[in-house]
Amino acid sequence: YFPFASQQEWQFASWLLHSRLSLTTIDSLLALDILQGIPLSFHMGKQLCACAEVLPSGPAWLCEELEPKSPTKHPVHLFYCQLLECLQSLLSHPLLALHISFIPQKVWMSAARVCLLQDALPPGATILGVILSLDKMNISVMTGNHVAHPVLIRLANIDASIHSKMSLHRYLLLALLPIPKFIHKNTHICGLLQD
Repeated sequence: YFPFASQQEWQFASWLLHSRLSLTTIDSLLALDILQGIPLSFHMGKQLCACAEVLPSGPAWLCEELEPKSPTKHPVHLFYCQLLECLQSLLSHPLLALHISFIPQKVWMSAARVCLLQDALPPGATILGVILSLDKMNISVMTGNHVAHPVLIRLANIDASIHSKMSLHRYLLLALLPIPKFIHKNTHICGLLQD
């Protein structure tokens, strides 16, 4: 839980950072007598922010302009993160640390092949199961009402008992696949191109 001393301190710091409290209000809260008996590694809002700035930032976003063969109304941009950076971010997430299993399990009949692959890996290495999901979504805030398919990534190694807990952030946004608006005389062709 670096740079924080414990999981409890990390949870408290996370709550403070996600709350919309000002630094002055955080200073007032941390100065309360009830919190003086609790050993925290930060005692002021600025110290808390300094600790937060040491934390890893997560996967960086990249953008590429695509050039479809058919003309479009607007330029087509693909926004994405590097796959390995997303996997590293999921593997290093402190809330998921206790819920990730690296022991191979045979779940389906085709998993026999996966077990053979696992046996061929060097000692200490394992196969990570990756699950991708996507759905159409309107991105209306400050984008001119564009539409995209968000591609989400999740590790299959995460325990089934926490799959439904949204607060654990077990999914990461990997990419936004654009849905361009094509220019063509025939509206049926435009519809086929967009699909």
